[in-house]
Amino acid sequence: MRLNNFKIKSLPLNKKFSDGLGLNLTLKTRNYGKWTYRYTFDGIAKEMAIGSYPEVSIVDARNLALEKRTLKINGVDPIEEKHTFKKQEQKKAKRRFSNVAIDYIDDVKSTWKNPKHAQQWYNTLRDYAFPILDEVPFHKITTEHIRRVLKPIWNTKSETAFRVQQRISRVMGYGISLGYYVGSNIADWKTSISFIFKRPYRFQNNFPSLHYKKLPVFYAELCKMDTITTRALRFLILTVARTSEVTLLKSDELDLDQKTWTIPEIRMKAKKEHKVPLSYEVIKLLGIPHNLHNYKYVFTGSSPDKHLSNNAMGKFVRDHYRHMKFTVHGFRSTFRVWAAETGNYDQNMVEFALAHQLPTRSQAAYFRSDLFEKRKILMEDWANFVTSKI
Repeated sequence: MRLNNFKIKSLPLNKKFSDGLGLNLTLKTRNYGKWTYRYTFDGIAKEMAIGSYPEVSIVDARNLALEKRTLKINGVDPIEEKHTFKKQEQKKAKRRFSNVAIDYIDDVKSTWKNPKHAQQWYNTLRDYAFPILDEVPFHKITTEHIRRVLKPIWNTKSETAFRVQQRISRVMGYGISLGYYVGSNIADWKTSISFIFKRPYRFQNNFPSLHYKKLPVFYAELCKMDTITTRALRFLILTVARTSEVTLLKSDELDLDQKTWTIPEIRMKAKKEHKVPLSYEVIKLLGIPHNLHNYKYVFTGSSPDKHLSNNAMGKFVRDHYRHMKFTVHGFRSTFRVWAAETGNYDQNMVEFALAHQLPTRSQAAYFRSDLFEKRKILMEDWANFVTSKI
């Protein structure tokens, strides 16, 4: 017989009654009972609990029984499916942000140019993110948890906070792709975090840089300190390259006859080969006797087979020019401002000199030249300006 609320009130206790299609109800007391679903799978009769009465209504119990029948029809044992689901839920309950972060780092660290990045990633997430985000299972992390991580350091340690936000976002995206988290990336800057925090001032203005009018005097002082680090820094300034591009420079990338430095795509941020025209001053710098060797890297480190540390130029600047508050990477900004304020240079040419891609795909599709010949003139002008106080 089909059950209804009136019939259930008059059912005897501790006796199983069928609602049809495998659904049964057993009342333990007048106010409590148990719904079960009885079925046959692979010739074996089975029965499973699907809820308590009256917490689970007749309608809900019938829907649950229908779900189990559908599984059976599709060749899935409902009890085995329940056990599997329970194990998955237990695994979800144990999975924390730190577990997912470690898996992400292990999966992608082979693609990072600097092997130290993996430890740096782990250290920042361990110090700032794990204590709060590990309070709940990974799939239950909310925007509020992210806010609690970032708020204490957003204005006091802006650079660190922004880096932590970016790394949390990468880990969350990784978790979403693996099905560990359902929903949008709550740590993404554009779609989430930008509505909570304002972008730190220093990031709005890129890295602190030396004003271009002060650069010739600085460069003249730099020339008086002849070390591998200062020569690398001079090379970086003259070519407006990034730190790692300079420290990993190999002699076979240089064509001194053609006055060209070709940086392979694997070392470029945009993953695209970049050709740098070398000014007369750069050629002269590379011709310094100390640079004429057969070692693997042009700017060697603590031993001939190692390259100069990525931190060496930054440490030099911090140790000798702390009062001036600029960074090595900031020389790229110095160059850009100089080009904008002192010459009538094509903006695309300046961006190409910095190895930047055009801002939109449509521009890139129609603009096929990298303006190399024009950049030769630009970089020679830049070198003349930089060395004007020598």
